[in-house]
Amino acid sequence: MKICHAALIGIGGFGVEHVNMMQKLAEEGSLQVVAFTEPNVDAHQESYNKLTALGVVHYTNHVEMLTHHPDIDFVTIATPIATHKPMCIQAMQMGFHVLVEKPPAITIQDLDEMIAVQRETGRLCQVNFQNTSGQAFRSLLEKLGSGALGQVEHVVGIGRWKRSRAYYDRTRWAGKLVNDGQYVLDGTFNNPFAHLLHNCLLAAGVEGTPNMYPQSVQAELYHVNDIEGDDVSCIRAIMDNGIGVHFYAMLCYEGSEEPSIAVYGTEGEAHWNYENKLTLRTRKGEEELAFGPVDLIHNMYANLIDAIENPGKPLFSPLEACRSFVLVSNGTYESARVVHAIPGKFMIEQPAGKSTVRLLPDLSEKMEDVAARRQLYSEYPFPWAEPSHPFPMKGYQRFKLPADMMQT
Repeated sequence: MKICHAALIGIGGFGVEHVNMMQKLAEEGSLQVVAFTEPNVDAHQESYNKLTALGVVHYTNHVEMLTHHPDIDFVTIATPIATHKPMCIQAMQMGFHVLVEKPPAITIQDLDEMIAVQRETGRLCQVNFQNTSGQAFRSLLEKLGSGALGQVEHVVGIGRWKRSRAYYDRTRWAGKLVNDGQYVLDGTFNNPFAHLLHNCLLAAGVEGTPNMYPQSVQAELYHVNDIEGDDVSCIRAIMDNGIGVHFYAMLCYEGSEEPSIAVYGTEGEAHWNYENKLTLRTRKGEEELAFGPVDLIHNMYANLIDAIENPGKPLFSPLEACRSFVLVSNGTYESARVVHAIPGKFMIEQPAGKSTVRLLPDLSEKMEDVAARRQLYSEYPFPWAEPSHPFPMKGYQRFKLPADMMQT
């Protein structure tokens, strides 16, 4: 069996996970890591040492690296969001397959440009939405495709985590809408809970029906931290097939819960979570499927390597399958218009190690009830919530950040 040759761009941040995975695959004998790019190795000495111990060649410029190693099969891009588009396009045009971190692009026009290059070059582009690769989620998609729940009507995603001030201080672009003149749109659904929203859309039919896009998006965005972006959000997207996708997220939760998705159909319901568990409730009774721990990133690499070696093998998360995600993301900003600051009287602030964390007690307590009702926060209603209007998405091709958000 041919051993794939790979290169890595970026070893900091989430790039550390890719360094560890490449090291593991190299030790297994299924991957040869040839080169990596990192302009600031002093800040990432441990990852640098791991790669150089494998004999991997270090570069400070990714174009120079790719030029000097034309025999590389694929390139992993684990860099800040705004760099994904230009690096992906360069790599594919130079003849390489790509594994890129999520989200692949911030705006629909950027994603469409990437898709056009991918089609022109015939290169594979796997987006590292690794939660698409777990056995429980793949089983959910199979069950939905076979009609186990009848006609799907609603998909509800809930994400509740806690992020301290240190989370937003970790990098210059964290919590920003725009950084250095480029869109970042960092927030709940574009970063920590991007996997959750993407999987919601796949469960709503995107996986089984290519070109399944939202008809409309209605959303509300808020923040309790002193940031430009959101740390509290809710989204209602109506898809082309009539299925409603309802998404609820917060990064100021008092407890700790695994993100989860509930799918409701005419013949039953299904519940999936990040612990790789799936429960089906139909007229035949309840069936619980637990697949145990799974290495999701390993799955993504193995899937890409398999697809390179066996042309026609489908990817878990091809670039084109992310178009609905980016459309819903862009539509969320178009609908919300403003990221509203939640007044301090509704939150509490407390120590979190050497940092502090702001919590939102009323939403922490009532989010499950809000989601069960499939309401937006202003419809519940919470006293801090501001209503929005549905934004029509038919024919939507270009995103521009609403003027009111540029002023926040």
